[in-house]
Amino acid sequence: MLRSLLSVIVAVIIGLTTAKFIEGAGVALFDDSARLSDNEETASLSYNLLLALGWFAGSFAASSTALVLGKRWAPLGYLAGASMFFAAVMTLMSFSLSWFLWPISALATGVGAFAAVKLIKAQMAYPGATDQRDLFR
Repeated sequence: MLRSLLSVIVAVIIGLTTAKFIEGAGVALFDDSARLSDNEETASLSYNLLLALGWFAGSFAASSTALVLGKRWAPLGYLAGASMFFAAVMTLMSFSLSWFLWPISALATGVGAFAAVKLIKAQMAYPGATDQRDLFR
């Protein structure tokens, strides 16, 4: 159980780092940060899509890391993806971004986690339950 907890913590840190790296690299590459106008911060469409791409990549990275560290147990991948969605929701509630990022963030983080679970071929059964052998088995 401790292994699962630590794998999700490490995975979420890696996922958040990946998402922020994608966002920072895109802003530096396209010179497309949020613009200030009349005391209100606005973000362009390309910046909004860049955020969604970062959340997708972060969710995929977090889920993949959690699955690799947690013996390919699928709920860990979904939990890491849900944690990335929580981070996206906190960002959306903190800044004035476009309303269409709400469903896109849910879709991006969900697809990222689902893709990681399918690519790594994780299973819903806890791997520790099948590894234990009885004394006379």
